[in-house]
Amino acid sequence: MEVGERRQIRWYELVYVVVLLALLVMSVFYMNPHKVVVLDVDRVVKEVGLVERIEADRKKLEVYTRGQAMVAAYNSRMATLKPKLDEAKTPSEKDKIQAQMKQANEMFQQNLAPIQSALQAHEQNAIATFRRRVQPFIAKIAQKRRADIVITGPSVLYANVAKVDITSDVVEASKALFTKDLPLIDPAFTPPSARAAAAGAK
Repeated sequence: MEVGERRQIRWYELVYVVVLLALLVMSVFYMNPHKVVVLDVDRVVKEVGLVERIEADRKKLEVYTRGQAMVAAYNSRMATLKPKLDEAKTPSEKDKIQAQMKQANEMFQQNLAPIQSALQAHEQNAIATFRRRVQPFIAKIAQKRRADIVITGPSVLYANVAKVDITSDVVEASKALFTKDLPLIDPAFTPPSARAAAAGAK
């Protein structure tokens, strides 16, 4: 055999490797199964009153006030132009008014976009902060249930709700967060990109 000649893997060696992997998987998931619990994070957010608190908090933001004023000005502009469009007698008059309405709408959408982005970032940062704050509660409850894995999501298929769903326990534990004087958003719990997007909400 020449030096450096590549050795080909024989078919029975490949079968041997596959069998070993199969045995490993069986030993991990069947012979020593992991206990799984489920958590509906959306339900937790709703039941602890976070949605209402976010809504109340964003109404205090300067960007929210600007957005409301912008919407009111746009509606007033449209309320002025629509009667004129109905009263227009010539095609040229209608075209002129329609052009003004189109221009007003385009400007409104352009100016409103960054405000919507800032408000969305504010909501995302609040939820991100809440998620980080409830992590200790989730870990403690999972440990009490002797769970190895926590699956989060509103749509999870499982057999016995009473045994695997920890949502109610997390809700009760999380309510303690709303009795403390904590800011809705903690910059330490939000990614830099989200903080930058929410900069206009201050």
